[in-house]
Amino acid sequence: MIRILLCSIFSLSIATLSWADGEKEDVYYTGIGWTQLDFENILSNRQATASAATFIFGSYITDYVKTEVRAGFGIDTTETTVSNTPDATGQKPFVEVSLDYYASWYMGAQYPATEYMQFHALFGLTHMIGKVDYPDSEQQRVLPEDLTDSSFSVSYLLGVDIRLYQDFWAGLEFGRLHKDTLTDIRTYQMSATLKYEF
Repeated sequence: MIRILLCSIFSLSIATLSWADGEKEDVYYTGIGWTQLDFENILSNRQATASAATFIFGSYITDYVKTEVRAGFGIDTTETTVSNTPDATGQKPFVEVSLDYYASWYMGAQYPATEYMQFHALFGLTHMIGKVDYPDSEQQRVLPEDLTDSSFSVSYLLGVDIRLYQDFWAGLEFGRLHKDTLTDIRTYQMSATLKYEF
């Protein structure tokens, strides 16, 4: 029984490797995604969450290496307090935080675990512009208008894709989109994607 099980596992491994070999090279893909952005370390200890629509285009350089570009646009805003001291009305001052847009380039490894599942780890660069709105025109400006002082940052992604039907894949991803070296605001991303390979 154990021999049969070991032979089955070995045969499956060989079949997986045979399927992976030559399957992805020179294949392109495009996709869309919904991305949740978590802004952390705002004024050292505050957080905010916003959403973005993400557009993806990439290609497989080899069966195990791929590169892609992404563009994202904010679709909502969120509020976060900027002081624990209430104002004259008894409310804590707050600002509205959102993403204006971002553009990213990634390159990294991808591993086809089976015919229906693949993993990837990507590393790249991101240009991100946020948006901060003050509800009171006389309110003290405690954050940059674009949320961060530095718009460029190193970014990374870890994800898994599952084949839905033929060339359509659904994916889940997590990573860091941006880290501002001056304000120390860190923006993390979690995405659900749909991709089409051609």
